[in-house]
Amino acid sequence: MSWTGIESWIRATSPTLHAALRPPATDADIAAAEETLGLLLPAELVTWWQQFGGIAQTYTHWPLIPPHWQPHGLEDALRLRKLMIQAISGIHFATRGEEKDFEAAALREPAGTPCVELWLPAWLPVAGDGAGYELFVDLRGGARHGCVMEWDKYSGADREPVWPGVTAMLEETVRALSGEHEQHRLVFEHHNFFWE
Repeated sequence: MSWTGIESWIRATSPTLHAALRPPATDADIAAAEETLGLLLPAELVTWWQQFGGIAQTYTHWPLIPPHWQPHGLEDALRLRKLMIQAISGIHFATRGEEKDFEAAALREPAGTPCVELWLPAWLPVAGDGAGYELFVDLRGGARHGCVMEWDKYSGADREPVWPGVTAMLEETVRALSGEHEQHRLVFEHHNFFWE
């Protein structure tokens, strides 16, 4: 799993960030999350969260995933999922019944299908930019189950998946951190870093 390489990079490069890493999810945490969601988590997501528990709240944003995404652990993912469902509900539909009908139809669509009107209950955040944009794993069924999509706070999830799964996301991060990614370069400034 690519997270091991990322954590090794963090340990060697940023002691402050390394100290802010939370303990990983346990089997019991994963089981409780799946019960809450009513859905099974993709194996690669479970593997990642059993190695990475998130980043403790600090006054620093840690954009580990280029170009500006701070990864979420399981606890933050569940909290943000609930927050996003509540925040988007009631905006695009005249009645609650219309919204529920739309949601039911959208949940029957295969994973990776764009949706701009609602944050679907089958979407689980995995990284954010701290300003209302999120990366999420689409837990709907279909060939792209587990794909990573982007939520734009203005236009919703209106694009095709960014990555086929979290493993691809983490592998691209490893390449970027090691300087092998042509589009992203890491810049350090006062013990913090950002991508340009």
